[in-house]
Amino acid sequence: MSHRIEAKQARRAEQLRLEQGARRRQQLLRGGGLLSVLLIAVALVGVAIANSQSSSNLSATGASSAPAVGAAAPSFSLTNAVTGRTLTSGSLRGHKTLLFFSEGVTCQACLVQAADLQKSTLLRAAGIRLVSITTDTASQLAQAAREYGIHAPMLADPTRTMSNAYGMIAVGGMQMANEDGHAFMLLSSTGRVLWRQAYPTMYVKPSQLLADIGQARA
Repeated sequence: MSHRIEAKQARRAEQLRLEQGARRRQQLLRGGGLLSVLLIAVALVGVAIANSQSSSNLSATGASSAPAVGAAAPSFSLTNAVTGRTLTSGSLRGHKTLLFFSEGVTCQACLVQAADLQKSTLLRAAGIRLVSITTDTASQLAQAAREYGIHAPMLADPTRTMSNAYGMIAVGGMQMANEDGHAFMLLSSTGRVLWRQAYPTMYVKPSQLLADIGQARA
């Protein structure tokens, strides 16, 4: 009888040992899985930080080269694709002008933005005229203007002369290299910068834009 009891106890001890080993392996596997998840999370955070820093650097680069609020806006002379004639900075004097720098013909939302701003009674009530600038050619812009019914000036800046002078390359929007982003600059009737703002979206409601301008100048 005692031998049977001892054998039973031995089997029970072995079973407990095996169960403890199995639990230990499961704990290790769970720990390894958690570690893997943590490592992946750390990697993703690192990528996000790097992307954020890259975007910030692009914006900072544009901001550093853009004329400051209160400064005289750089002069320019570009083709207005709507009329085919040259439009200069001097021709804007005498009224406030909202400059809209966008990605142009490759961005449908940008063209809708220009069309909606053109129709906005809020801009007219504030005595603000609209001028759009893109890095497209004059022929490309002319076709887009016809398609979207845009008759407000659209300046073709394929050499990026004006866009660089105003610090608008890769600022706002998709921040595409060598293209304008989605940013605005308000000029006074004497050609000085009153306000500027870049937006991460490809469309800003005219009411929101006017509100931002009003808040900044309040």
